Amino acid sequence: MHNNESKEDLSRSSRRGKFHTTKYSPNEVRTHCVSVRLNEEELSILDSKRGAYKKGEWLRMASLNKIPPVLPEINREAWTELGRLAQYLNHLLTHLDHKSSDSELSRTELFAVRRQIKALREHLIPSTFWSGNK
Repeated sequence: MHNNESKEDLSRSSRRGKFHTTKYSPNEVRTHCVSVRLNEEELSILDSKRGAYKKGEWLRMASLNKIPPVLPEINREAWTELGRLAQYLNHLLTHLDHKSSDSELSRTELFAVRRQIKALREHLIPSTFWSGNK
């Protein structure tokens, strides 16, 4: 009897093969199936747009206007520039760390740090981000 109770408990806490999750409410369970036929061109378009999502999952999100935003491919030139800027900023910080604790930053050092931070920010956040929030 104890084994049956544990099986019942397990089935109460699982749904559709996912264990240790709560059951879906009857309104959340998907019971309807829709079939779609595509030609080769349409299928290749679907495959290029869906990314890592399953075809049915992506089509459901698209039909409900819930497609997650597509992240652009990494701009290799910007990525290289970011690496260079970060390395230069690290050199500046190492230089500042090795200065004696009672010496102040020179104007040149402050200008160099500000310039590198500004350049890094410009590469990380597109200029359109700031222009839209004015």
